[in-house]
Amino acid sequence: MKNFLSYSLGVVLFMALFFCCLSCSSSDDDETTGNGTNPTPSQQKVPTPDAGNDLYGIICDNGGNPLKDVVVSDGYQCVATDSRGFYQMKRNEKAEFVSYSIPAEYKAKSTQFYQKLTSAKEYDFKLDKLADSENHFYLVAMADPQVTNNKEISRFTEETLHDLKAVLSTLQLPVYGICLGDIVNNKPEHMRAMKTLLNSTTMPMFPCIGNHDKDPQTDKSVPRTTTTYTRQFGPLNYSFNRGKVHFICLDNIIFSNSDEYVGGFSDEQVEWMRQDLQYVPKNNLVIVYYHIPIRNSNIQNRDAILSLLKEFNHVKLMCGHTHYNQNFQITTPIQVEERITGAACGAWWHGVICADGTPNGYAIYEINGNEFVDNYYKSTRFDRSFQIRLHHGDATFGGDYGIFNYNLTSDYVVANIWNYDSSWHVGIYEDDVYMGEMTYHAYKPDAWAGGYMLGILNRNPENYSPTSAHEFVYKLHNPHAKVRVVATDGYGNTYTQTDFVSDIFSAVQYQ
Repeated sequence: MKNFLSYSLGVVLFMALFFCCLSCSSSDDDETTGNGTNPTPSQQKVPTPDAGNDLYGIICDNGGNPLKDVVVSDGYQCVATDSRGFYQMKRNEKAEFVSYSIPAEYKAKSTQFYQKLTSAKEYDFKLDKLADSENHFYLVAMADPQVTNNKEISRFTEETLHDLKAVLSTLQLPVYGICLGDIVNNKPEHMRAMKTLLNSTTMPMFPCIGNHDKDPQTDKSVPRTTTTYTRQFGPLNYSFNRGKVHFICLDNIIFSNSDEYVGGFSDEQVEWMRQDLQYVPKNNLVIVYYHIPIRNSNIQNRDAILSLLKEFNHVKLMCGHTHYNQNFQITTPIQVEERITGAACGAWWHGVICADGTPNGYAIYEINGNEFVDNYYKSTRFDRSFQIRLHHGDATFGGDYGIFNYNLTSDYVVANIWNYDSSWHVGIYEDDVYMGEMTYHAYKPDAWAGGYMLGILNRNPENYSPTSAHEFVYKLHNPHAKVRVVATDGYGNTYTQTDFVSDIFSAVQYQ
């Protein structure tokens, strides 16, 4: 423990000096301009737009060949290029960016698919064609880095990014990343440093905005703004394509003042998404990602957004915000799975777990064509095989501020399986004899996570005691038997656990 603290202090001091300089510096580079230029990419003369259209341009490939049917947007409307590679529209008075929905056949660069709008009317783009099809690729979904200070930036760098880069070095297919919001924690001054870090891997990262990424206001009656975020990351609502997958990113946080917000979508977003989807083949996989889960019916324009997806055969929703991992089935107005991803920062960097006992980490999906063919939750600093934590039924955890237990006797087994969904089977063996499946049980809170977060750290129960929707129990026939829990997911992956956790140390730090 002493060596660990000494090492951590050294890292923190080094990173604090580095990121303090990075976060506090200012230059013209802070201003997002997409590819930074407004070139005319082909030799042909730019056509004259129709009367009233004041936003237009040409999209071509690196050889100067015009590209037809590329979808272009100002964030409020969508149009497609014609055979000349020409697009045109009447610019919305509130528009800040012009962007194109990256075609599947062209390279996806997260900083080059948009330009910031100025007084100019013409904005041209040049695209790099891929050498091969990318119908088969990996997707990394990361939620809530949510850094508050240089120490947490250091932890994100040394823990999350170090782990992610090691994983990326082993993957043989193309990889793309999405960050599901709350990149910073009410600290706009750290946004630039986090942009640098998120873009420091070998994969492009396409983020969405979270509630803590919006700029707090001095006048508390004024809703937060998105100025710092868009300066670094560009459009709030955009789309791109990889293989047979269409990604849609949305800002779904609505502030009524500087402190109070709800989840939801504006009428303008609904219309923008309707226009965007009209260019997408109905058999493509559509992945819509945003920050706040929309499983609850009180989300503004929720049904309108979901209804737009009715005609598509393959749809997934992805989000973060909750600081726990849960795969939730929405049943109305459509049936669709919402993948709520555990936080990179866990429970706000207090220890190395989320509030439900899920380890700090991120999700990895393998996509082939229009289907998920594999998925697992990658716990930071653990092997992929780590998917289960076991406790004895009579285990108690806590400290000066409370004691938590599972209210069971010692002949029970409790299993926390954080990436569980209804396709999983959770079996148990006694002395290598299969005894059947464990029984699903939701705990609020998980006694192990609650014992640390609430009983020892005295954190706020409203944030640190969620229902753990992925736990199982089983009563042993032989209380002295050798126990083995085997969980099989919907892709045929089998995960095994035999070790029981009876102390709190692995919630505090990595072993």
